[in-house]
Amino acid sequence: MAHPMVLIHGMWCTGAHLARLADALRARGFDCRVPTLPAHETGVPHPEVGSLSLADYAAFLERYIADQNFARPPTLVGHSMGGLLAQMLAARLEVFALVLLTPASPAGINAVRPAPLVAFFRVLMRPGFWKRPHKPSWARVRRSACNGLPTEKQRQIYAGLVEESGRALAEIAFWWADRKRTTRVDPDAVGCPVYVVAAGRDRLTPPAVVRKVAARYRGAQLRLYPQRSHWVIDDEETDEMAGEIASWLLPYEQRAARGLPMHV
Repeated sequence: MAHPMVLIHGMWCTGAHLARLADALRARGFDCRVPTLPAHETGVPHPEVGSLSLADYAAFLERYIADQNFARPPTLVGHSMGGLLAQMLAARLEVFALVLLTPASPAGINAVRPAPLVAFFRVLMRPGFWKRPHKPSWARVRRSACNGLPTEKQRQIYAGLVEESGRALAEIAFWWADRKRTTRVDPDAVGCPVYVVAAGRDRLTPPAVVRKVAARYRGAQLRLYPQRSHWVIDDEETDEMAGEIASWLLPYEQRAARGLPMHV
């Protein structure tokens, strides 16, 4: 029986951006489901996305997972903002394992570093950005999100990007000002195995920040790719990464099949 996985995309993205990774994981026997977050469908304007909270996204994903009627708890695979959403869900749902790919950080970790600040500077300077949609320029995406990839690949990625929630950005960057504590994750509530991927050339979620995310979870395994950028979901090493994720999961799957505890 294929092991269920839910892949959660990041900021400005849709489920289509995870197609390469999903195919690589399906080839290794996983039943991958790839939802698109609310107000992220391409081809239609979504002005309402500007005021959507990460809590709205998490609630949507919680319903989506329930609707799948999985026979066993799924593994959550989250990229960037999707990695933060995966952490939020794992603290309140039964999850088999958690795979965080260049994840955004939860409350308590200072993610405002020079590189991401440069990437988001123009957005943050817009009056009322926290309630408005935003989308980075082609130049900013090329420099900060998928740096190092071939130009044609960068153009393909950018063509599929959509506007994102200013409120979600504010909740991530300025968690200390959020009275609702939207991005707070109790690490003790995350009882599943955790695998974290960091990229040495990542300018949105730098390795120093991702290391702090991994350090929050007992026994988490951190995998650093020194030469990769933030866009680990579709680059030259994506297939290799999928294989490493599958290899990491295998001992846990074997133990679960034998009814043993999840620690290895």
